[in-house]
Amino acid sequence: MSFFMRAGIAVLAIILLGLLAAGAWLVERFHASKPQETGEVVLAGAPGAAQIVRDENGVAHIFGESDDAVFYALGYTHASERFFQMDLVRRYVRGRLSEMFGPDYVRADARTRTLGYARLSETLQATMSDETRAAVDAYVAGVNARLAEGAVAPEYAILRQAPAPWTVTDSAAVMISFADDLAAGRGSDVERARLRDLLDEAQLEQFLAGYPDWGPTTLKDEDVRAAFADIQSQELAPPGGAPRSDALAQPDNLPGSNAWVVSADRSETGAPLLANDPHLGLSTPSIWYYVRLNLESGPVIGVTAPGTPFVILGRNAYSAWGFTNTGFDVIDLVERDPASVVIRERVEQITVAGSRTPVEITVRETDQGPILSADWFDLTAFHPDLVVIQRSTLNQPGNRGADAAYGLMLADSWDAFVEASRGYTVPMQNMHYAHVDGTIGYSTAGLLPIRDADTGEWTGFVPFEELPRVVNPAGGLIASGNNLVAGEAYPYPLPGSYGVYRAPRIEARLNARVQHDLASFAELQMDVVSEHFARLRPALMAAEPESQLGAEALARLESWDGSMDADGPEALIVSAWLRVLSSALWEDELGPEAARVFNAPRRAFVENVLIGDAAAWCDDVRTPDMETCAITAGLALDAALAETADAFGRNIDTWRWGAVHEADFDHPLGALPLIGGMFENRVGIPGDGSTVNVAHFSYRSGTYDVFHAASMRAIYDLSDLNNSLFMHAPGQSGHPLSPHHGDLAERWAAGEFFEIRDDWDVDAPPDGARVLTLRPQ
Repeated sequence: MSFFMRAGIAVLAIILLGLLAAGAWLVERFHASKPQETGEVVLAGAPGAAQIVRDENGVAHIFGESDDAVFYALGYTHASERFFQMDLVRRYVRGRLSEMFGPDYVRADARTRTLGYARLSETLQATMSDETRAAVDAYVAGVNARLAEGAVAPEYAILRQAPAPWTVTDSAAVMISFADDLAAGRGSDVERARLRDLLDEAQLEQFLAGYPDWGPTTLKDEDVRAAFADIQSQELAPPGGAPRSDALAQPDNLPGSNAWVVSADRSETGAPLLANDPHLGLSTPSIWYYVRLNLESGPVIGVTAPGTPFVILGRNAYSAWGFTNTGFDVIDLVERDPASVVIRERVEQITVAGSRTPVEITVRETDQGPILSADWFDLTAFHPDLVVIQRSTLNQPGNRGADAAYGLMLADSWDAFVEASRGYTVPMQNMHYAHVDGTIGYSTAGLLPIRDADTGEWTGFVPFEELPRVVNPAGGLIASGNNLVAGEAYPYPLPGSYGVYRAPRIEARLNARVQHDLASFAELQMDVVSEHFARLRPALMAAEPESQLGAEALARLESWDGSMDADGPEALIVSAWLRVLSSALWEDELGPEAARVFNAPRRAFVENVLIGDAAAWCDDVRTPDMETCAITAGLALDAALAETADAFGRNIDTWRWGAVHEADFDHPLGALPLIGGMFENRVGIPGDGSTVNVAHFSYRSGTYDVFHAASMRAIYDLSDLNNSLFMHAPGQSGHPLSPHHGDLAERWAAGEFFEIRDDWDVDAPPDGARVLTLRPQ
């Protein structure tokens, strides 16, 4: 053997040993960071003894000598299970993702710094009451106690970084992140600006699709008139001074949710029932963490947002509550002559991993809000000589969102629940409520701008007492699928973007029975019959395909009930068809701009074209012929099925919606070779973006991967709150080696539930529970 060969072997051996050593170190770090679930931990600074009892589903039941001890233990638990997730949220809000992930995230950091989210977090923590601040302080101390032990999450070992201590402002930042995600208005302003030069006014209004006359409102006119009879009607201008139009029916780009509540008269239990399933982006770990907090005032059970000590959605000993997004327009993008506004500037530096030189940005602000820079925001649709200002209710002073979250979870009556939300600003939520005394209600809170009818300028906000609010409605039910909240009986118009297809299905199912029970509510949450397809059926069945596959598909759909089941081919046929058809309807009019709007299905627009008064969109303006909707739909079906057959074969009998339509619970490190897959979870599911059991996929992606669905499900029985049912996915833990990292995904997909009961204590935990005790030093 030659010298060079021996040297080569030696080098390879050294490399192999190095890789083995690195792998062994990484395995050790992974195991060292696993959450401790049993035994005893002695912690300096702990406010009192506490026990964390994890049940068979990984739900943490927390007991303590005081409320401070409970919140401290919750902080310790969140840090044990979810700290990397918490860290990413605060980095996003503070504009510091580039420090961890490098130059690809500079744009995101510059945007959040421009919008001033870090300073808004500081303002939010400064407004906390003494009681709220005490809870948050105890929680933060618990988080940092776990960080002090080291090895807090395996992601840090991979990234070779160490986490920084947690602060009260970081908890506020988590709350600001919800406002960033859920506040509505910015997207519609940008879209209108992009399209106004491509479409005439009639086309623009058709494309943006007003809320349909057949769409139900969450609050019914008779209840609204009774609640607001003494308030004079107001005229609100549309956002940004644009021509007045009806509320938009463009929910496809927005977060959505379902919630409904029925009175005791409409419940087989003799007490109210309430259901809630908020629809948010899917991720590993889940956005939520289920807990039972045993506080001095009684148990509080539901989902927390890791990084905060509050049960955001859930129940206490007296009541239950659930939220959906209102869709109210609370953000305007306004153009101003730079000479007409006073501009303040500050320079910020963004540290970037892998670079010794930080990126320097100049942030410009006005009294109305931050000025958006073309360096970081797409402003191509706006006038280049004007500045674009984002005016948002999030920038208004006095946000007491933390106090509201704390007060809501402790409220022992309807009046206390409503009052707790005073001072809350954004995001505006549809708040559904039920009490053990039989009370049911709907409330919302936040700042709803009043706009000048001529200029669109903000002149004030709808008074708190005059926001939409109804208690014990005449019909005995309140249901929301992100639809329009109230009609003309409400004294203020409600500009915004609203869902269309879930609410009619929810109301129809609720009204199909005189009384409901837990099983009927659970069945409704999992409903996947497409109201959208039902409305389009006559137009789609009139399509004129030219291919054999197209004819076979139409024959199948003739007898199909519209149920988007996972185990059949029909949902795949319709989804592929509508994806191609949607693009065909607008790509000739929009040209290059069509690619920008192709992410969402625009179901209300498609319906208006196929069965409404906008059929002219079926004609391809690029050809000399006049294409009818039947011709265009037929050609789209042929194209969609050819593409699907190329991917899955020509035998339609073998196609399965659930095989391609998978919930993708992604993770920032999921793309890493070899180990990335262990951080993520996937499961096939039914439904689509129009069904009650929501499952959104992106048209632009070219796949059917679901990125947005029910982030949790809960059904509350006010006759016995211990009968209440819960579920989320993929699991409670963010640690890939935990048995609760992905154990709930299949059960979530199948529509299963578990209970979180409060009728046992730490001395008699259920079988299989693991008890960890925290003791002060």
